[in-house]
Amino acid sequence: MAYFVMGLGRTGCAVLRFLLLQGERVFASDDRCALPEEVARNPLVTFVPPREVEKVLGSVKECIVSPGIHPGHPVIRLFEEKGIPVVSEIELACRYISFPLVGITGSCGKSTTVSLIGEIVRSAGYRAFVGGNLGTPLVESLMSEEVPDVGVVELSSFQLERVYTARFFVAGVLNLYPNHLDYHPNMEAYFQAKGRIFLNQRPQDWSLFLFSSPSWQARWCRIARGRVVPLGVNVRLFEGLYTLEDTVWEGGVPSRALLSLEGCSLPGEHNRGNVLVAVAVARILGIPRETTEAALRSFQGLPHRLEFVGEWQGVKCYNDSKSTTPSSTRAAIEALPGPLVVILGGKAKLEDFSELGKALTRDKIRCVVLYGASRATIAKYLPSWVESYSVESLREAVEVAWQKAQRGDTILLSPACTSWDSYVNFEARGEHFRELVHALGTNTSSESS
Repeated sequence: MAYFVMGLGRTGCAVLRFLLLQGERVFASDDRCALPEEVARNPLVTFVPPREVEKVLGSVKECIVSPGIHPGHPVIRLFEEKGIPVVSEIELACRYISFPLVGITGSCGKSTTVSLIGEIVRSAGYRAFVGGNLGTPLVESLMSEEVPDVGVVELSSFQLERVYTARFFVAGVLNLYPNHLDYHPNMEAYFQAKGRIFLNQRPQDWSLFLFSSPSWQARWCRIARGRVVPLGVNVRLFEGLYTLEDTVWEGGVPSRALLSLEGCSLPGEHNRGNVLVAVAVARILGIPRETTEAALRSFQGLPHRLEFVGEWQGVKCYNDSKSTTPSSTRAAIEALPGPLVVILGGKAKLEDFSELGKALTRDKIRCVVLYGASRATIAKYLPSWVESYSVESLREAVEVAWQKAQRGDTILLSPACTSWDSYVNFEARGEHFRELVHALGTNTSSESS
C-alpha cells in the first residue's frame, strides 16, 4: 500500500522526499505542479492527475495533504468518502520525531513569537529546529544530519485540523480573531481546529494561555491536560506570569520580578503578549534570565510585521503588509503613536470590517487611504468623521499618504486584506511598499536640501 501526497508546494515536496527516503511507495498529485525534478525519475513515485485519483484509491493507505489545499477539494472529499485517512504534514512528522516540541498557534503573532523563542533557545546553546508554518516544514527536521534538542513550531489551523497523535510538550495559543472563514465553516470550527494543539498533551506537559481573549481561553483551559500557565499583559495575576510596564512578574504572594523588558524593540501591547509567551517557554526550559533578556534586546522583529522602514522629513514609515485581517490591523494601529496615515486595501478575506472602527480614533488618525479590489467594502465601515481617499493602486496610495502626512506623523501600511488582487503574496506587497516610500522619501529630501 502507498501514501498519497496531495499538493506539491514546499510542504508537499518535503513530505515526498521524506517518504521516499523511508523506501515508501508514493502517489502524488497537484492542480498546478508536476513532480519536482529531483524525484521525477524515482521508480517509487507516480504522479496522478487529480481527475484520475479514483483509479489508485485501492492502493492508498493514507493521504498527507498540504495546508494550502482546501478541505472541499474533490480529491480530499474522495479520500474521506472512501474512509482513507487524511492527515497533515505535522501529524506525519510527529510520528517520527523524538525531540520535544514547542507548538505555538493563534490568529496573529505566531511567526514573531516562534522566531523570538528560537532566538532565545539558540542563544542558550540549544540545537533548535524553528519552522512549521513559518518557512521550513517540520518534516525537514527529520532529514537533517543533526538531531535538534528542541523544536519550535508555528502551527496554523489548517495543519492542526488534521493532527491526531501529535504531541507538544509546550503548547500556546496567542489569541483568536475571525480569520480563514473561507476555509473553516464558522468561528466554532476555527476554534476547534486551534484547540487540537492540546489534544495529546499529558499531565507533565505545559499549556500557555494569554488571557487577552478570555472567553476563548477559558474554554481551552477546561480541555487542557498539561500544567496551565496563565499569562497576562498589563494586569496583575496571582499565578503564572504577567507584565507591568517594562517588567515581567511571577504571580504569587508576594509577586516576584523575573526580568526586565527594557530595550525590547517590539512595539505594541500585542507584542508584549508575544514576548510573554516566549519568556514563559524560556522559563520552562530553564534558560537563565540574563540569556533571555539579551535575546529580547537583540531581536528586531520580522519583515512585513510592523517593520520600521525609515524616516524622512519627520515622517516615519512602517510596513505591516502581513496584516490581512481587520483584527491584525487594529493591533498595528494601537501599537503606534499618532497621528497616523493608514493605508488599507487589497482583496478582503472577510466582509465585516467593523473591527477597524474600534481603532480609528480621532486622537490617532490623520486620514485613511484605501486602494485595491476591496476598497469600497472597507469604506462602508469607516467612521463618518474619518478623512479618506480612494485610489486604484498601492503606488497611488503611497503618493497620497505622503502628500497628506505632516512632520511628526507616521505612514502605516497595514492593509487588513490579502495581497492577491495585485501581488503574489504579502512579502511582494511589503517589498513594493518599501521601494515606494524609499523613492518618495529620498527624492523629497533631495529636493528640499
